[in-house]
Amino acid sequence: PTAAFLLPPSTACCTQLYRKPLSDKLLRKVIRVELQEADGDCHLQAFVLHLAQRSICIHPQNPSLSQWFEHQERKLHGTLPNLNFGMLRKMG
Repeated sequence: PTAAFLLPPSTACCTQLYRKPLSDKLLRKVIRVELQEADGDCHLQAFVLHLAQRSICIHPQNPSLSQWFEHQERKLHGTLPNLNFGMLRKMG
């Protein structure tokens, strides 16, 4: 079991962010990635990794996430429409 902060199904916003390195095993299970902006109802900026059974809120500057994004971009040459790699660069 991972210690990642799960996004409860009833909640639309991340309230806690996972900052520790992410395992390759977990990252291989990612189906979709969303960016939560720190405006409107949500007060934290985060990446939400959607897996088959759950979603995990990740700190925008998590180093293993940025490495994973770079790897995905190289592997897929930007052809996967549901992963917007420009989001990561926007996070600064």
